[in-house]
Amino acid sequence: MINSWLKIALQKNILMRAIKVALVVGSILMLINHGDVMLSNGLSTKEFIKITLTYLVPYCVSTYSSTEAVCAAENMPSINKLIWELLKQKSSELAHCSKTVFNSLIIRLQHTKVIIKILNELHL
Repeated sequence: MINSWLKIALQKNILMRAIKVALVVGSILMLINHGDVMLSNGLSTKEFIKITLTYLVPYCVSTYSSTEAVCAAENMPSINKLIWELLKQKSSELAHCSKTVFNSLIIRLQHTKVIIKILNELHL
């Protein structure tokens, strides 16, 4: 199901809308947040990364909201629900695995206690 969400997110109309939003909103935010640095002393690697993220955030928000709107219109589950279900499934698997490991450790501890008891009796 996550693959179907990603397939929608990668549709040309959604991608193009997200790119347009990122260019407009990202440019405005970049000028507000980093304009003085660009005009004064150039860009450090740190500033370049910050500017890249300034464009990436509106792209992701636009992609997410457009994809969620399509999913809602087509009665498909939200990515939030899909991820929640995946996490529940994986946590259940992890809990089962942890229980198995814990039981194995308990058995080994019991064997160790028996061995220590036998060793103590041999020394008497």
